Amino acid sequence: MIDIHSHVIFDVDDGACDIGQSIKIIEEMISVGVTDLICTPHYRLKMFETDYEKIKTNFNALCDKVLELNLNINLYLGREVYFNKSIYNNLELFTMNNNKIILIEFSYTINPDVEEVLYNLKRLGYIVIIAHVERYVFLSFDDIVNLKSKNVYIQINASTIVGRGGRKEKKRALKLIKAGVVDFIASDIHYNRTNYLNQAYNIIYKKFGQEISDRLFNENAKFIINKQEE
Repeated sequence: MIDIHSHVIFDVDDGACDIGQSIKIIEEMISVGVTDLICTPHYRLKMFETDYEKIKTNFNALCDKVLELNLNINLYLGREVYFNKSIYNNLELFTMNNNKIILIEFSYTINPDVEEVLYNLKRLGYIVIIAHVERYVFLSFDDIVNLKSKNVYIQINASTIVGRGGRKEKKRALKLIKAGVVDFIASDIHYNRTNYLNQAYNIIYKKFGQEISDRLFNENAKFIINKQEE
């Protein structure tokens, strides 16, 4: 599996506090079949504003520790960016694996005119992934289908698939998968959260089969971990 959304880098957001916690998360990732993990610490104005150099330093230290312990997983650096107009000034600091790909998060309740934001990001040459789309109460099923038609990517959390967000949220997520709208299912793991990737995979496999399961948990993410041509 390839997990595109995780908070595993230590001491940079509300994920892992220290490198020991980071390693525990990674060991669990390996145990459920994750081979490639994109580390996506939060950026949110006035809440999570850790300097990029510190994030990079801690990421490199974590990579070194993984090598030292001979853990069989590949790590990549990304960000989860909470939308604020100020992000347009430093988009290059918020990309996934140094590709022009942005994992973007919105307010759960207030619509910042998502369509305009996506248009602006694409106009600047960025590929857009919407993080945990099922959480945005202002987006209806039809709204999400419409956003998908505008050539963006859609991510859903594994915890939603197993019902941790409630029956209504799970039902909508499964309906979106059935409609072919969802591109990725990811852990959004924090140290104090359960990793539901394996349980979610089993649910999707039983409901939709091998091909769709492989796309959502592995195949669709390969373009992120592969270096794009300039």
